[in-house]
Formats: sequence, C-alpha cells, structure tokens
Amino acid sequence: MGTQVERSERRAGGRVFAELCLVSENGLNPLSGETVAQLRAALREAAADDARHGVFVRAQGRAFSAGADVKEFRRFGVEDFRAAMQNILALYVEMVRHPKPIVALVQGDALGGGAALALCSDHVIAVHGAKFGFPEVHRGLAGGAYLMPRLIGKHLAAEMSLFGRNIDASRAYALGLIAEPCERDALEQRAQAVAEELAALAPSGLSVAKLGLALGLGDDLADCMAAHVEAQTRAFAAIQPNTPSSRSPEMRSGA
Repeated sequence: MGTQVERSERRAGGRVFAELCLVSENGLNPLSGETVAQLRAALREAAADDARHGVFVRAQGRAFSAGADVKEFRRFGVEDFRAAMQNILALYVEMVRHPKPIVALVQGDALGGGAALALCSDHVIAVHGAKFGFPEVHRGLAGGAYLMPRLIGKHLAAEMSLFGRNIDASRAYALGLIAEPCERDALEQRAQAVAEELAALAPSGLSVAKLGLALGLGDDLADCMAAHVEAQTRAFAAIQPNTPSSRSPEMRSGA
C-alpha cells in the first residue's frame, strides 16, 4: 500500500481549512501517481468550496516526503515516466495557482518531489533538523531547477539542483525558502497560530494575494515545467537499458 492522503479539517477563528496528511507504512511518504491524483483532487475540491478558507499539507512518519515512488519508476518505460512527470508537475502548478493559501507543515525531510511539494506551498513551517534537497542529480536525473532560481537565485539554486546538496531547516530559513523553523513539539502550535492569522483575513484579499504571488513567479512557470518534463524524460531514457519497455535502474527516493 502506497502513500495515502488522509483528509480532515482544521478550524480557526470561525473558519474551516482543509487539511491533507500524507501517510505511508514506511513513513517516507513517496509520491506515487495515485498519491499525486489524490492531492490534485483534494486541492480542486478545496478551491471550489467556499467554506474552505485554505489548505494545510502535512505528513506522518520519518519524512514529510522522500520524493517520487521509485517502485513505480522501476517498472516504467519512457512514456510512463513522461506521464508521471507531467502529472506531478501539474500538481505543483495547481498549488502555485490555487486561489487559497496553502501551508506546509514539514515534520521531517522533504526531498525531491517532496521538497517541491513543500516549496510550492505559500507558507512553510519546518522542524529544526528537517532537510530539504533535490538528490535526483546523483542518479542521472535532476530536480527543482525550474523553480529554485526564482526563489533563491541561480547560484544558490545550483547548490541544491546541480550539486544535489541538502540543506537543513535553519539554512532554508536563512535563504528565504521557508517561513519559519520551529521545535518539533511546537509545530502544531505554530500551525494553529498561522491558521488563526489567516482566518482573520478576507477570502477576497487572500485570493488577490495568491494571484499576485503566482504572477510574481512568472506566467512562464508552466512552460518551464513542461521543458523540464522533456529534459527529465530524455535523462530517464539515457539511464535505462536500450529497450522502450525496460525498467529503470535501482534508485533512491527523490524526483
């Protein structure tokens, strides 16, 4: 059984927020195609529901998310891989363009697709010691290069995307990648405080702010992601044996 998206609600200041929690047996919360589909469906429902003031994304286990589900990758051909990349990057675009604020509560490492899931949120609270990174380059792929220069500039972005180095929550905060680091036992308290602050704000204003933030990242973000899909797919094909239906090599979590 892969990662499931458990839905619940968070209440604050008379408002109701959708809360999505990643849960898996191994606690690494890999992002399978089914997991991505569940997240996209939940976000669409929250966007359409006037009773939802925003969305919180969190996880249980050792990691927030260790990235793509490599068990799926091992049975993918090239076209399967391309479709998976298109779906997960579509999720990130939908998060950026979502009309309501999205808050990520990062209780463990956020790597590869898990890092992108957190960083495409609008407000990230991470526990001290949680790591963020894009390790895909260490196995012949690459992650985050379409997004990171927009957030922290090219040369700092290269540290994560080109070299595949991890950074901890304290450095992520210093670079402006996350809103705040906190102690593990304070994560829920901080989450509720943010919910209370958002609850006091008018939905109309939040919607305009979200649009402005999306425009600030650039209208071409989706095009950049589409180019990334094609480049990543070529890289995936290059590290496979020369058969279209062959499986990918052994990988660690990421992507």
